[in-house]
Amino acid sequence: MPEEMDALKVRARSFAEGVAAASEFDLQVSVASEEPDGVTLAFDGPDAHLLVGRHGQGLDALQFLAMLVVNRHARERLRIVFDADRYRARREETLVKLARDLAAQVKESGEEAVLDPLSPMERRIVHSALVDDPAVTTYSEGEEPNRYIIISPAG
Repeated sequence: MPEEMDALKVRARSFAEGVAAASEFDLQVSVASEEPDGVTLAFDGPDAHLLVGRHGQGLDALQFLAMLVVNRHARERLRIVFDADRYRARREETLVKLARDLAAQVKESGEEAVLDPLSPMERRIVHSALVDDPAVTTYSEGEEPNRYIIISPAG
């Protein structure tokens, strides 16, 4: 139902704009990217970094609240991602580099590498970064919020 998804995207942007207005920070909201079942909304401006919080926890909390509010009575679920000051893009670059560096160490040593606990979104980034590397495999262990990834030699 594209009409419902379009309406949910409008609600998500309104929620983000409400956060920006209520915060009294100098922020602007824009649509960074859009997919049929999701939207990424970016907070930009001189105060955008204030929304990030420690390890992105501020953004994660706002994102969670937005999904609760926006999807409350919806038949379908809209996936909402909030970004501020390009934090998500920078974090993805860092995680991809970490994954590749650890994969190189695993190949060289033949021993597994264990990452610190990561959010589901961050684990997905690491798994995706190494999915095409036939020399290593990745899997997750542990319980939320302490779920982590292990990179091991393939075979």
